[in-house]
Amino acid sequence: MADSRDKERLHVVDAIRALALFGVLVMNLRDMSGLNFLTAEALASLQGPVDQAVDFLLHVVFDEKFLSSFSFLFGLSFYLLLERKSDQSGFMAMYFRRLLVLAGFGLINIAFLYWADILLVYAVFGTTLVLMVRLPQWVLLAISTLFLFSAPVALALAGAVRGDTLQTPEELEALRTFGSSAYWPNVVESLSLYFGLGSSGRLVELWDHTNVYGMLLLGLWAGRARIPHRVDEHRLLLRSVASLCLPVGLLLTLLWEVMPDTDPLTTVMRIGAPILAIGYMSLGALLLSRPGAKRIRAWLAFPGRLALTNYLAYGLIGQVLLYGWGLGWIGTLGSAEILLLAVGIYAVALVLSRLWLIPFRMGPMEWMWRCLTYLRPSPLRR
Repeated sequence: MADSRDKERLHVVDAIRALALFGVLVMNLRDMSGLNFLTAEALASLQGPVDQAVDFLLHVVFDEKFLSSFSFLFGLSFYLLLERKSDQSGFMAMYFRRLLVLAGFGLINIAFLYWADILLVYAVFGTTLVLMVRLPQWVLLAISTLFLFSAPVALALAGAVRGDTLQTPEELEALRTFGSSAYWPNVVESLSLYFGLGSSGRLVELWDHTNVYGMLLLGLWAGRARIPHRVDEHRLLLRSVASLCLPVGLLLTLLWEVMPDTDPLTTVMRIGAPILAIGYMSLGALLLSRPGAKRIRAWLAFPGRLALTNYLAYGLIGQVLLYGWGLGWIGTLGSAEILLLAVGIYAVALVLSRLWLIPFRMGPMEWMWRCLTYLRPSPLRR
């Protein structure tokens, strides 16, 4: 018998979240593989023509697009939570405990799983959503647009550029540390990379945060507009958005990849990532809401419902396969192999998510999140 909570869920949203998780997995594995830490000579010897073509494809199709989608869905999830729980006493205390626990998961992820975590950022930015949700829709959309599209222009005017791709001493040190068999130096290095002690410090990297926050607000706006609740009523809007955003976003992303690294105008092309992400989600909603997509939608909804569990598991699997304390594949895999590895991991996660949700209501990390949020045990088995 289906759990009563299942009927309340938006399965199209769960399915789109699962697709975003796949894109996040691909790029996280690429980061953990050490390709960004290799010298130019080592990278050239590792990446053959096929790998180079796949790597270009990953940057155009995947890089930042699915993280943008994931951020949109976090903002939407806040609204769905508010919609269900806002009439309960103590909502604000519950919500901030929820964010505090999420920040704890983020810190654990940074130190022990995957250093380029996004959960801590969501926890920090999420504190402002209780204020933003009170704004008129047009104001909320205007602020989102400002963060998404004005920030790259402002950064370009300030002279922020991507810069050259030469490896820094900090990146070479990260490759050596992650490739060693000692475990605790990995923790120190991960914390160092995340909190900026080993980063390049380029001004253009501020875009990562403005993009995430803009997409959070856009997800909140979409939830208040009830677009995910009534996909069929908004098919014309979604079709128009997909028709515009997919080609425009793809063109701008291609320009970002091929334009000179030192040209500030290249920084403006960053707006292609959220535009393409919006196009992806609009197309996904259109396709997955069709009656003929019921089975695909149902299967994708399973890992989407276990998003936190799967996200954290991806970091653990990446460490086991790539880092020196595990199998030590870091610095040995080309982009094509990384993509195939991601497909294999995702396929296994898809099946395991389905099997887990037969006897259980939610994922293990989601259950822990819920228990710590409400400060009491929550039923796990159906």
